[in-house]
Order: sequence, then C-alpha cells, then structure tokens
Amino acid sequence: MDPLDWCSKNVNCITEKIVSKTGENDIILMHDYYDTSVTAALKAIDELLEEGYTFVTVEEILFD
Repeated sequence: MDPLDWCSKNVNCITEKIVSKTGENDIILMHDYYDTSVTAALKAIDELLEEGYTFVTVEEILFD
C-alpha cells in the first residue's frame, strides 16, 4: 500500500490515507527521509493497532 507520503507534508492526510486504505496482509511503503512521514507512520501504527492489526518485519514475511 503506497500512501504517497513523499507528496504531502500533511501528517493527518498521510495518516488517514494509511488507515483507510490498509487491508489484511498489506505492506505499507513509507519514506523515513521526511519527518512528516515518520510522524504519520507512528500515528497510523497506533490507530491500526487499535483496530486489531498486527505488524511484522519484512524478514519475518520472507523467512517464516
């Protein structure tokens, strides 16, 4: 799932896009170069955890 975080400096917009468009087994592509992306990622993680999502690393997906 690509929220195109590099296109926006609006943390709430990025967060909303992540939370509303993420589905089961999705991989979320983000760019940690931008402070707004990092902040949005942390907010989205909190919201998705509240919705019952769990998170794994890429290594866990590839080598599990």
